[in-house]
Amino acid sequence: MVTHHPSGPDNAPPKHDDGLIPSLAPSSTQSIDESFKERARQILTHSQTVTAGSVHLIGLDEIRNELGDRWGSVNERVHVYTERMLKKVLSPRDVWFRYGENHYIIVFAQADRKAAQLTCSKVMESLHQALLGHADTRRITVKTAVVDVGGGVALDTARLADLLKDAVHKPEGAAPASPAAADGAIPAAEARHPHWTEMPTDTITPQSRPKVLFRPVFDVKHKVVSTYCCRTDADTARYLNLMDSFDPEREETVFDLDMETLSLAVSTYNELYANKFRYAQTIPVHFGTLASSRRRREYIQACRMIPRVLMPFLAFELDGLPAGVPYGRLAEIVAMLRPFARAAMVILHDDAGDLSVYATAGVKGVGLRLDGREDEPHILERVQTFCPGPRKFGMFAYVDGIRNPVELEAAEAAGAAYLSGPIIGEDSEVPEHMKRCTERQLLQRSRRRRHHDTPWG
Repeated sequence: MVTHHPSGPDNAPPKHDDGLIPSLAPSSTQSIDESFKERARQILTHSQTVTAGSVHLIGLDEIRNELGDRWGSVNERVHVYTERMLKKVLSPRDVWFRYGENHYIIVFAQADRKAAQLTCSKVMESLHQALLGHADTRRITVKTAVVDVGGGVALDTARLADLLKDAVHKPEGAAPASPAAADGAIPAAEARHPHWTEMPTDTITPQSRPKVLFRPVFDVKHKVVSTYCCRTDADTARYLNLMDSFDPEREETVFDLDMETLSLAVSTYNELYANKFRYAQTIPVHFGTLASSRRRREYIQACRMIPRVLMPFLAFELDGLPAGVPYGRLAEIVAMLRPFARAAMVILHDDAGDLSVYATAGVKGVGLRLDGREDEPHILERVQTFCPGPRKFGMFAYVDGIRNPVELEAAEAAGAAYLSGPIIGEDSEVPEHMKRCTERQLLQRSRRRRHHDTPWG
């Protein structure tokens, strides 16, 4: 089997020395099914390492139909999405290439037929969710080339709904056939969220994929919780914190997480918007993602898929800005993000920030993320010192990580415009409806939550 899986230019298969991929373009007079069967027959004939059930076809026709007139302007970006996902979810020994105008052939090195079908279908589900805001598992299919009794090639069409049902009811102890299909037992209710990448298999926690949650934010002036910011779950945050900050793999892992966060935030809002649900949403993106030309290009391409109706409700939160970032660099980043959201903000993990540079570059607000391991007097001092700074330069201040009434009172007294943290509300898998409440009501709700969390609650 080949050792890499890039696609060739404009439908041309990648060049490999072992003859796995013969040259055959789909004929205009053939249906895609007949053309695929012929291509699969030649792949099976030319390589002894490829077995029946290894060759699969996925298509973008349904996405094209739903996008309608928009397809002409976005189709190449859709292909970029698709190809990036294939690179992430397939193993280095698997092969994929673009076939015809809207299809891809995928050849698996080791996965069995069911595992390979599920992997292909999950790629399609993530694409549907990210691009259309929904994923009908009954309509998402993958075609598999199988050898019939006469030695010819036939097609087996599998629906994602059926594959998920089989995976959920898999007997206990049944091992997944390949790392790429290790998430096959995800219940259908959870499978609605797109996932852009696999976390490394040797992660220090049982969770193998990054998870994005929604954290409620309290608007101090208007006494309302109507904003949600995306945050990683504790396991993912812990995994990232344990990685060496100088490890090149960390930047790629953070980039994958940024893409995951963007995709889930937009697809969730797209679905809620269709149900007349409105709220403000903050999407974090790390400086390392936007500092690399390749990663920046892919991230901005993903931003171009944001529905225009959602943009007035979104804001980007820049994380990990280095000290002394040049004005020109930051202004360029803010300008790139501005067409896709109402504002760009900066979140700081310490008190040192180039506030005048941020304001001049077009940043609207600056936040401080508190570390709950610090003692309370130090936290209060940080909050009191930080909050007046952004206001001095015409930006608003916000504080993330407020845990008790004393910190809440101190942050408000110091001039924070927005507050988030355990005392405001717990992270959740989806945003909730807007809540008008006073500080007193926030404290009462916080006490009730703590009571319910006790063994006797």
